[in-house]
Amino acid sequence: MSAVAAGRARAVAVPTWLWLGGIVVVSAVVRIALAHRMVAPWIMVDELIYSELAKSFAAHGQFLVRDVPSHGYGFVYPILIAPAWRLFASVTDAYTAAKAIDSVLMSLAAVPAYFLARRVVRPATALVAAGLAVAVPSLVYTGR
Repeated sequence: MSAVAAGRARAVAVPTWLWLGGIVVVSAVVRIALAHRMVAPWIMVDELIYSELAKSFAAHGQFLVRDVPSHGYGFVYPILIAPAWRLFASVTDAYTAAKAIDSVLMSLAAVPAYFLARRVVRPATALVAAGLAVAVPSLVYTGR
């Protein structure tokens, strides 16, 4: 048996869910590493407003911007990053945790991409689709 055939046999022996999990983990690790290089918000004012909404939701369960109710923004994202603001007193640590949450959540996009592709293609090809879903260059913004 050639080395290529042996490698293919080993790859096929690995369960699909493990490959998919690997795609998510590798994507998240790469995104977290890239996000670590960004030390401060730079997409003004969105990052500041959503962090204020997350802080107020974590503290009071309300969506406030500088102690004023704000209903003109989405509520899902602030809820998702609120644990970062709840767990850390330091703004720097909370911001780092929020970027990590963003990175993991965006990496999880590989899962629905896999299941959508799986409806029409073989598992190996669906894994390629999952990998491509998290390889989109614009997803570099998840660390901001």
